[in-house]
Amino acid sequence: MKITTKNYFKAIAEVGVENLPAALKKSHDLIEERTSKGADWSVYEHDAEVRRVFDLTFEKLFEFIDQKDGLAGLDGNPDIERAKKDAAGYKKLSLDQLKMIYRMEQDAELEDGLTEEIKIRKAALEKAIAEKEGKSMLNTSKAKNKYSEIALEVKFILRFLDFHDKVLYKNTIGIFIDDLQKAITEKKITKKSLVAKEIMEMQDSALRAFNSMRNAKHFMLRAEIIKKLKAIVEKYENSYDDIDESYAKAKKEKKNLNGLNRAPVNVMASTDFTKLQFNTLGFSGKWLNFIGDPAPGFTAMVFGMPKMGKSYLSVDFAGYLARHHGKVLYVAKEEKLDATLQKKLKDKDVAHENLFVSDALPSDLSPYEFVFLDSVNKIGLTPKDLENLKVNNKGKSFIYIFQATKGGKFKGNNEFQHDVDVVIEIPEQGKATQYGRFNQGGEMNIFEASNELSGVKQSELEIEGELPVPLGELFIYVKHKGEKEEAIISILDTDTERVISEVKKIVLEIVKKKKLNIKVLELEHAYNDSDNVDTGVAYFSIKLSGVKADLKKIAGEGKTIEYDWDSGLAGGKRDKKNLDVQKKVSNVDSMKKKSNQEQDWTQRPELHPIERSHLMRIKNLYEEGDMKEAMRQAAFLDTFLREMIPPKMWLEMGGEITESGKEKLKLPSDFANRPDDLNPKFIFSTTATALLVEALKGGFDLKYLVRLELANRGVDDKGNWVGFEKAKELHKVKK
Repeated sequence: MKITTKNYFKAIAEVGVENLPAALKKSHDLIEERTSKGADWSVYEHDAEVRRVFDLTFEKLFEFIDQKDGLAGLDGNPDIERAKKDAAGYKKLSLDQLKMIYRMEQDAELEDGLTEEIKIRKAALEKAIAEKEGKSMLNTSKAKNKYSEIALEVKFILRFLDFHDKVLYKNTIGIFIDDLQKAITEKKITKKSLVAKEIMEMQDSALRAFNSMRNAKHFMLRAEIIKKLKAIVEKYENSYDDIDESYAKAKKEKKNLNGLNRAPVNVMASTDFTKLQFNTLGFSGKWLNFIGDPAPGFTAMVFGMPKMGKSYLSVDFAGYLARHHGKVLYVAKEEKLDATLQKKLKDKDVAHENLFVSDALPSDLSPYEFVFLDSVNKIGLTPKDLENLKVNNKGKSFIYIFQATKGGKFKGNNEFQHDVDVVIEIPEQGKATQYGRFNQGGEMNIFEASNELSGVKQSELEIEGELPVPLGELFIYVKHKGEKEEAIISILDTDTERVISEVKKIVLEIVKKKKLNIKVLELEHAYNDSDNVDTGVAYFSIKLSGVKADLKKIAGEGKTIEYDWDSGLAGGKRDKKNLDVQKKVSNVDSMKKKSNQEQDWTQRPELHPIERSHLMRIKNLYEEGDMKEAMRQAAFLDTFLREMIPPKMWLEMGGEITESGKEKLKLPSDFANRPDDLNPKFIFSTTATALLVEALKGGFDLKYLVRLELANRGVDDKGNWVGFEKAKELHKVKK
């Protein structure tokens, strides 16, 4: 008998709390407390985490009852007794009746799993059906479709398919992973499963989504994955067709995939919900002040009387999006591609390679992230049409431009306004007001010549710089499960797109963090200065656009992007034909101008230009106040480079300084400049507490264990190789 909320306390009464194992007693106390002793199960219904804990308790209670001879059933396990009674009466039923009952048991198995009572009835039904049809049990067994044995796997497949095209919270995917791994751990799903490969692929996909998301994610499955998984479900549903041919025929006419249209329910505590960080586009300047920072896939409507400026505002907005956020299509159905539209583009100075114009709505919108419809009235679109556009173009943002009535209201059904995130009205010439979910009450002067940040129009520049990324650091960003660090070289050659994608994310994250109006136009892998993962650096050529003031915050000598503003060349750039030839502009003159000793530490003459670049980058991060990132980058440096960081700076970055190593380092610090793997402070960080306690009490000789390890490595007390036998002799280790 399956334990549920309806019979849990009855089961406990039959068993007796005093007879429960300690773990079940503890779980029972929790259930009593959270449900007011069974009077209120609302917490079970509305909290997914609580439900998961309760369900596990129900399952363990059933296992405990089932294993106890004296407690082998609740009230004599009436469900099993009833199943046996049903099984005994099947011989009296007709073939059609037997088949109908069999279908019901199949549905019950999908819902509850193969419980003991279902197992009893199914076996009896199969036997009775075989006898009615004149088939031997041997033949029935041989003919049995193996897909009938994957009921539990199908349940997980259906849950996974439910995730498609839904916005899911991290907790929702986490619960799915926990449940699936529990089923695998308990060997309810094994490697012998007919669909073991697909189950593992599902698990890997869910894990990737879980590990890559912050709080919420729009979960999408590829069409081929959906097709493959649905085919498995269909094979399972058809696995009993040989038993009931009429049922099989009916299913072909109307296939039922057991609720694939159900939306997954996201349940979480309000305290956790308030801490969520949702993805936004990263608006800045006047558009941030006017609209706020919308999420990807937002919708907006713009309306106003003729000659008030709605098209000028829309064109200006389109230009901003093209410069900073992606490809834009401006459908100019009202004005067409004529001199009027051309003038507006020139007046607003928004012409850009990412901004496209069209005189009609194309059937394929896949190349664009943002689509302007000017106007919805001229194109002849209904609210349903706009809804379909959104559904068929997931993740794309739409800006709808409407004509207005003589009274100043937009032309069209009120449904238009209800279905958008942002409403922009031009009530008078040159004045725009905004009200929406991202920012209430924004205002803008449409014809004011101002840039996004300062109010003074600035021309944008395009620069081509060079982005150096240490190979070891690069591997951390791009690695897949199971890949070894040295694989980064081949990954750069064979899977360049993966690398470019991850590096671009890094750059865009820096741009967003610094709140800069910069767009990454191009990014390519240029070369590596070495194949050594520990010391080598991968160089990427990168093309950026933005105003000079912003570009200088990220590009220049010692900046994230190497660029020489005097010559207009990428700093540190090498001849691709001869990677040993340096073409970096000398910085000797600038070094002479620096009088502060603390600045000179980044430019020591014995250092390689790349090493100087790394130190300069850390120094700039420090000066910008980003201590965490400065320390993170310092962790990738060799020890001798870290030791060049001034002690005061090291402390402010988060490093620690003690007295024990002053003499060795000749600094007011000991191990502060060492990486974690060479830092004695962390030598016991992963050691079991019991061992540490034993060592403290003198339970074993630590020095002997050190000597033993050195001997096993074949080195002397200075770390020099001497051979295993010689090392054993030097360290007095028993042979």
